[in-house]
Amino acid sequence: MLPAAAFALWLVALSLQLSDLGTARFDARLLARGTRTVVRLHPVAWVVPLAALVVVGLGIGLDWEARLLFDDRDPLAAVVVAIVMLAGIVAAWLAITIAVTQTATDSYRALRDELIDVAGTRVQQERLDEMHARLSALDDDRDPTPPSPLKYTVRRPQRVLPPLAAVLLLVLASVAAAEHSGRGWTIAVAVVAVVLSTILAIAGARASLALLSAVRDTQIAYRAEAVHLLAEAEKISKKPVAGLGERVSRALQILREQQN
Repeated sequence: MLPAAAFALWLVALSLQLSDLGTARFDARLLARGTRTVVRLHPVAWVVPLAALVVVGLGIGLDWEARLLFDDRDPLAAVVVAIVMLAGIVAAWLAITIAVTQTATDSYRALRDELIDVAGTRVQQERLDEMHARLSALDDDRDPTPPSPLKYTVRRPQRVLPPLAAVLLLVLASVAAAEHSGRGWTIAVAVVAVVLSTILAIAGARASLALLSAVRDTQIAYRAEAVHLLAEAEKISKKPVAGLGERVSRALQILREQQN
């Protein structure tokens, strides 16, 4: 029972690794092609293993509830299990929905797009000051130095937990093989799981770092465009309007004539 549970846990962790690697490469490819400028899939790579974990928990819960209803004849406990299962499904659905549908945060691209919309027109100084403040806030949030590959790998649970789950599977499979003869093949499966999880952890870290580098390059390009457009907007806003003085003088003269 324990090796089977460990194997199911490792499968969920494997889905996390595959989604982490796949979304990193997919977002990097779209970013390189110019098809997409915002990384949307890779930050929510945990959606796939969470859905897999819900499916596994749903299967276990249904089996448990069937035993409570038909074997133990305990309908009250079955109702409690059903409520817990429903609450878990609703919580997972809410988490996935909020993560997928949340609005994108402010970025250099959004600031550049706003400046393109007002290019060639006179912008109020208050709005220009607000754009300067947004640019400074984006500069403060951006990390100027790339992270260390080792720290970037160790600090990410999607690359640490799967190898640990594979090691746990190897330990439990070894114990089960020692107690029961004829189960030596489970050790070979566990060794393959450890090697596969380690390889995927390294590949996922490399793909994620490549995506992070591409995002940094894109941010630098958008920031340069935003700074240039902001400088042009300031020049236009400070340029005197032709004939403004004459129109003001004429308006004052008409006002004085009306008062007299």
